[in-house]
Amino acid sequence: MSQLQEKIVPAILQALIVCILRFFTIPWSIWKGAALRLAERRQAASNPNDTSSQSEFPVFDWIRSAWDGLIFLSWFVGVVVAVITLFGVMFSVGFFSGIGSAIGVVLYFYFAVILMSFFKESLILILSIAMNVEKLASKSSAPSVAASITEPPQTP
Repeated sequence: MSQLQEKIVPAILQALIVCILRFFTIPWSIWKGAALRLAERRQAASNPNDTSSQSEFPVFDWIRSAWDGLIFLSWFVGVVVAVITLFGVMFSVGFFSGIGSAIGVVLYFYFAVILMSFFKESLILILSIAMNVEKLASKSSAPSVAASITEPPQTP
């Protein structure tokens, strides 16, 4: 029981950090990661001697980069939508309604990267599983095809 009493305060603090603080900081880390991956991809594309940009699965790589692009651009689109919302609501309803609506749009776009990242990771997971199953299927069928080619046909 004394061990539980010693660990209860650190457990509560960690739970608060994970559930509250991390919820507000994870969109920034997702957005920053997408920006860094896009910048690295751009640098790799400009280097013709780099073989890492040539992939066996170009569509898969494009999908990953496209999702990173959507995540990166979402905040810029959010700022534009917030400004349009601010002026649209401000001139039709009122000043404070416009500010409230603009803040709501900014908050929506700030946290939308979590959902976009979740969809990206789910899609990549599904595609990775499908590619691995295809690789395994081609590896297991390749020896049997090669064996049937090298064996002479048997006549009854």
